Amino acid sequence: MYDPLGLSIGTTNLVAASSASTPVSRRAVLTLYPHCAPKIGVSGENPHASDPGVLMCGFVERIGDSVALVSSDGSTHDPDLLMVEALDAMVLEAGADAANSEISIAVPGHWKAGTVQALRNALRTHLGFVRSGMAPRLVSDTVAALTAANAELCLAATGVVGLVDFGGSGTSATLVNIGGDFEPATPTMRYPDFSGDEIDAAILLQVFEELGHGSGIDPASTAAVGQLALLREQCRRAKEQLSTDRAVDFEVELGGRRATMRLTRDELGDLIQDRLTGFIYAFDELLVRHRKSWTDLAAVVTVGGSASIPLITERLSVHTRRPVVTPAQPAFAAAAGALLLADRGEDVDIQARTSAGLLTASASSDIVDLPSRDLLVIDHDALTDRELAWSQTEYPGDIRLPYTPEAYDEDHQAGWSMRLNLIEPPTPIERPWRRLRFSQLIIGMCAVVAMTAIGGVAYTLAGIENHEAPSVPTVVPVPAPPVSSLIPREGPPPPTAVPPPPSAQLQAELSPPNTRGPGTGSRRRLRRRRYP
Repeated sequence: MYDPLGLSIGTTNLVAASSASTPVSRRAVLTLYPHCAPKIGVSGENPHASDPGVLMCGFVERIGDSVALVSSDGSTHDPDLLMVEALDAMVLEAGADAANSEISIAVPGHWKAGTVQALRNALRTHLGFVRSGMAPRLVSDTVAALTAANAELCLAATGVVGLVDFGGSGTSATLVNIGGDFEPATPTMRYPDFSGDEIDAAILLQVFEELGHGSGIDPASTAAVGQLALLREQCRRAKEQLSTDRAVDFEVELGGRRATMRLTRDELGDLIQDRLTGFIYAFDELLVRHRKSWTDLAAVVTVGGSASIPLITERLSVHTRRPVVTPAQPAFAAAAGALLLADRGEDVDIQARTSAGLLTASASSDIVDLPSRDLLVIDHDALTDRELAWSQTEYPGDIRLPYTPEAYDEDHQAGWSMRLNLIEPPTPIERPWRRLRFSQLIIGMCAVVAMTAIGGVAYTLAGIENHEAPSVPTVVPVPAPPVSSLIPREGPPPPTAVPPPPSAQLQAELSPPNTRGPGTGSRRRLRRRRYP
């Protein structure tokens, strides 16, 4: 018999809801002790806060980050494992036992798939959360919060609603189709400029103006850090009280200066007016991107800690002109919805509630028998594609069949053996002769032809390079005579070596006979060459 338990993860607060008690909320601050288990919460929430320990915060935003968190004493810690320890501490704060509980955990809807998978892997390392090898069920806080709001407010049966979650680190908005299983119609829009931390910072700034500057406090001192943390906590409590009261008074102290602050609901409205307007404009853009308008929404559901501020409901109602509804405890809506989903675990489709190993083991049978309320909680990512009929698949010829493992055979290696007392080594099996495939033969022949062609080209190029080129005669120009030799000189001319002209008989012998008629001899005489 398992008792349902719902947990919700927020940047500022962690909430645990059980059917036996009221929801429990703690700040996302974990204190590590050397003598006992870690405790969750800050001073006033954790009774062991006065004991010396290592304070760890900011691990919610670092889930899935490979960089470890460094504590004040220099030790490093994995953010994923710190988140698991915080959830385990929340189970103890709710008075439940993780081993005897059907747990559903609501995670922020704007988380990426890698962040959710990192948390799931970390949960599998904790024995208290693992049952039958599976981690608790992780659901989106958008679906969980809308489940709780629908159970309390009885929303319309069909249509689209706008779910707005005013969280500590930002505001999330999602359009959800309330028909069926509350399937989101749009991705979650995250608006970090309007958050609970931003409202606390605005109130804290007003406190600083009241105390005045020059208080003489050293921000780096330990006392200053403690006073600033206490002052921020007082501002947060004042904001929460203004959800029900018109005005609130509280004592503040900083650097030796004390003052009594009075904050009214109208002053708080003036501080958040501009930030709220920016979020409303961002919501308008969300509707425009998905081709919708405010008239297409059946209602606007607001959850989260800041949803209790009356100004927010008033502004949304005037701007959207649609019904704006809020659960009685908007800060616990995600945890309450996770509790309802855990309680209805038996009615969930077996495709999402049974482990893949169980389906594989029962592949030979047609019916999967499960004990009463003994369900294995997993997520859709742990399974392969959903089994569809052959007519519903995109490729009818490619039908996925369940894998059937082969039984272990004593004579052959049919699988992994669990026998650890094996003394004699197994007989080696000879490798069978591999046939030469036709494609391999073609590839080898092509490689031989290519290598032969490359070798022939290389040989031809080498022969061309080694062949001697014919010698080219070099012509040396004759130098010009000096200028002085061209100037005429007085005196007898130098003797010349020109021979006398040849005789007439020799000329007659050298000249061919005249066979071209008259006049040819005269032209021949004109073409006569001179011999030196």
